[in-house]
Amino acid sequence: MTDHSPQRLTREESQEQTRRRLIEAACKQVAERGFAAASVRDIARAAGYTQGAFYSNFSSKEDLLLDLLRQHKEQEASHILGAIDAAGDDFGAALQALERWARSFGMDAEQAMLATELHLHAARNAAFGKAYAALMAEQRKAYAALLTRLFSLAGQTPPAPTLELAGNLMTLARSLAIDHALYGGTAAGKALVRTIRSLFSAAPAR
Repeated sequence: MTDHSPQRLTREESQEQTRRRLIEAACKQVAERGFAAASVRDIARAAGYTQGAFYSNFSSKEDLLLDLLRQHKEQEASHILGAIDAAGDDFGAALQALERWARSFGMDAEQAMLATELHLHAARNAAFGKAYAALMAEQRKAYAALLTRLFSLAGQTPPAPTLELAGNLMTLARSLAIDHALYGGTAAGKALVRTIRSLFSAAPAR
């Protein structure tokens, strides 16, 4: 006779489920109510837990959202780098991989509101702003290394320092994605593809 009773989660699986639900609830609460108005109590309640469960996993709202950002940035960078690595030494294939990622880049309204709230909180709160800036700096470095590799494959000299180019692309991507999600502006993916192409069309050969 087959046992169809639900399997019990391990301690690690249960903790991961709790963290995931708290993160989802926090994203929704911050997007809907703003960072300051979204309390730990409200986040925990929306996730179906107590404040004690929240503090067993995160030290604060800032800690939770920085953890979310860190995971997102790492996954995004890993996805792009993996796609480009698969292209090997073929510049055309590597550029196509980057453009495929750019076309898929976007946000829904909730993600756009959350990104805006985090950006504003980073500007208003020195401690959070320092950690937020460190994460953005790491992402810029990763994307700068990626651009350096692409220009090397293309046999071209970057038109500006790749760290500067990476920062510009990040700012453009975030701004366009938020604008499109909230107001129906130009799709971020299309604008990013045009910008990426212009970088290589304008770059001189070595």
